[in-house]
Amino acid sequence: MTADMIEHLIPKIPLGRVGRPEEIAGLASWLASPASAYMTGASLTIDGGYVL
Repeated sequence: MTADMIEHLIPKIPLGRVGRPEEIAGLASWLASPASAYMTGASLTIDGGYVL
C-alpha cells in the first residue's frame, strides 16, 4: 500500500483514519494470550468500519 492509496481510502473509512500498528498488535497479542483460550471460529475485522 502506498501513501497515495491510503489518502484515497481515508474518506471511505467511517473512523476517518487508518489503523495504528499498536491497535492491530493489541488484538494479535490478545489472540495469542490465554485470555482468548475459549474463543473459536470467529472472524475479527479491524478496519475502522470500512466494510460496514
